[in-house]
Amino acid sequence: MGLFSRKPKTDGTTAVTISGEELSRAAHALNRGNQKPADDLVERAGRDEGLRRSIALRILGASIDQQ
Repeated sequence: MGLFSRKPKTDGTTAVTISGEELSRAAHALNRGNQKPADDLVERAGRDEGLRRSIALRILGASIDQQ
């Protein structure tokens, strides 16, 4: 068993930029019960599960901070 993952990295990963304002709006909407803006931001990551998870956690963290 190796210490490092030997899976090849995908070259299809693109940069996703989310502004603080977009993050704040998505978090505010999530706190009001509307998850559509948060879903839209997560969809920008495409099929990259790690990036999708990272964006979702940022939105969740921002929503907790706003409460």
